[in-house]
Amino acid sequence: MERRAQVSRRPSRGQPVELSGLVSALFGHIHRRSAGDLLAVMGEAGLTMPQLVTLHLLAHAGGRSVGEIGHRLRLSPAATSHLVERLVQADLVARAEDPDDRRQRRLAITAAGRRLVDRINSERTRELSGVLARLSPLLRRQFADVLSRVIEELASLPEESA
Repeated sequence: MERRAQVSRRPSRGQPVELSGLVSALFGHIHRRSAGDLLAVMGEAGLTMPQLVTLHLLAHAGGRSVGEIGHRLRLSPAATSHLVERLVQADLVARAEDPDDRRQRRLAITAAGRRLVDRINSERTRELSGVLARLSPLLRRQFADVLSRVIEELASLPEESA
């Protein structure tokens, strides 16, 4: 018998903590109902979650320094260097000298890294589609409308600095 998360039926006040709980409950339902093929792809590639986050950062935000990656992931310099070295050895990330500061190394996603991110994103989309297809058509339309507006507003906000 499946346990169901208790979600209050009272009107939402839209507070960040309340919304965070709702988003967490949504992710919980999606993760429990998806096939896990995304994790299989990550396993095939030998990727850890911090490595996947690094690839996404580089794919969406362009080149970053090793220090910026470490700061964003809250990793020590040694752990960040190890993570980056594994990505470089796998030909998913390239390192180059920073033209503005020769002491710094810039990281960039390679073509192989971008293909892997695209494959992972496709797998995630496939899994999510299967879960969301089980919702009623009316609820899917309403959810799409609200989610589109949320994404649009989030995209307009400045990125957090590293």
